[in-house]
Amino acid sequence: MKLTRAISSIFAAVMLGGLMLFAPAFAAPQNDSSFSALQGVEAQALSAEEMQAISGELNAFDIAAAIGAQALAATDPKVAKALADLSLYFFRNAEKINAYFQRLHILTDCKVCIPQ
Repeated sequence: MKLTRAISSIFAAVMLGGLMLFAPAFAAPQNDSSFSALQGVEAQALSAEEMQAISGELNAFDIAAAIGAQALAATDPKVAKALADLSLYFFRNAEKINAYFQRLHILTDCKVCIPQ
């Protein structure tokens, strides 16, 4: 009896959760006394140079170097080891990751690579 009740409770929770997940969301109507943080904000398109300047380090070697620097700065040995392992993962798989970035047209030049 307890198992049946537990299963039915879990089933009901899953069904309600599913309904909430797939139901459309509606905003409540706002009255005149409401506050909007984005009121009066104007947006403009960025130039190609501005987009390149803020695009970030989307190169696996740069990501590995940044994570490695965080590993060296970490004070907790577990965190330092986890960051070092993650940095090594990015370094070992850099060619695959950079190929994926290239397919998405978001690969940037390597900033930490030594020219040969």
